Parts: sequence; C-alpha cells; structure tokens
Amino acid sequence: MIRIRIEHEFWTQSMLICCNQLNHWTSISKHIFLPNTTFHTLWSNAYQINYLMPYAVTSKLKLLISGTKQEQLDAEDLCQFFNHLSTITTNTTTTTTTSSSETTFVKRSYIEKLYPFELATCFLYQKDFDYSKYYIQYAKDQFFLHWSQLSRLNEYGRRTTIQLIQPYYELNQFLVFIEQNLSLLKILENRYLTNNQDDLITRDLFLERIQKDLLSQWKLPDVIRSSISTWDDIVTN
Repeated sequence: MIRIRIEHEFWTQSMLICCNQLNHWTSISKHIFLPNTTFHTLWSNAYQINYLMPYAVTSKLKLLISGTKQEQLDAEDLCQFFNHLSTITTNTTTTTTTSSSETTFVKRSYIEKLYPFELATCFLYQKDFDYSKYYIQYAKDQFFLHWSQLSRLNEYGRRTTIQLIQPYYELNQFLVFIEQNLSLLKILENRYLTNNQDDLITRDLFLERIQKDLLSQWKLPDVIRSSISTWDDIVTN
C-alpha cells in the first residue's frame, strides 16, 4: 500500500509540473479540487500543504485573473481563504485565544511567508490597495533579508535571487498607476463597461495613459538571466 501511495504521489507531482509549465490552470484546479476539497481541507496533512497547495494557489489566482466568467467565480474561494486569514491579527495569540484561532494564525504566518506575491495580487484584484501594499512591502523586506545573507562570491545565487524582486516591482508600478488613475477607471467602468456605451474618448485616454505611464517603463526580461516562469507569465498574460 505504501508503494502504491508513493507511486501515485510521484505521478501526481509529474502531472502538476507538466500542467504548470504548459499553463493548464484549469486542469490543475480540477485535479486538486475534487468534490468536498477546499483550501482548508488541503491543510489536513503535510503532503497536501507542501506539494498541492502551491499549485492550488497559483492555478486559482491565474483563473481569477484570466479565466472565463465561470472559472473566475469558482476561483473566488481563493479570495475568501486569504480574506479569512487576514482577519486574524497578531493579538489573537493571547490566553483567551481558541484552538481554532491559533490554527488560523499558524496558517496565516505560513501563507504570508510563502505566498506574498499571490496575496498582494489577490487583494489588488479585490481593490484592497492597503493590503496589497502591505504584502508587497513584506516581500521586499524578506528579499533584502535574504540578499544580505548571500556571499558576494555566490554569483549564481545572487543572480537567481535578484529575479525574485522583479514581480513585486512591477506589481507596485501597476498599483501606483491604478491609484493615480482611479477617477479615470471609474469613468471608464461607468461609461464604457457598465452602461456598454461606445465611449471611445475615455477608452483612448485610458489606453494612452497605460502606454505612457506604465508600459513605457517596462522592458522585456533578459533572455539569459530571467527565469522560465517569468517568460511563461508574459506569454500567458
């Protein structure tokens, strides 16, 4: 039985790795989230936390951003999971804290450490800019701590580590752009999306600002130094 379980876990991991490289987020989500499977039930054992949770979070986030309308609705459970964890503050670890609250606090600490980018992106999707800024800054602090511990002689380690900060830098750029153009976004939503009017002036102004204030600052990643995942995200999104 142990041999069968180990073999099953091996083939499951191989399938998830392949689907992740091919950007098949729907396949990953369907394989992990079987009936009665939620983010909370994935917390039930170490194997699911270490080997399934990363793919579960990534696939749900990708579907939340770029999936079909139904896939976006199905991926809302990721937002609910993150929102629930974020309601637990550091004050919960008092003598009056229940066992459930303590468990949730442990979950939050673990998720914050491993998934700050996903947290920042998810809260940005929900237009909760304060929480998004918090996790961007949290990731930067973790990066600088890690960077300070690297030897100057470890060229490969420094080169791969520097890649980790790029997504947060771009996400912060996008967040600043959104905040600076919030009024324009509301006009666009009301006139062009909600009322379905052909408001070409507002749309063209919005696209012009995107090109001038955002896209003009971004350059394609380095062919050699940038990771495969970085290029996969560009091709996908």
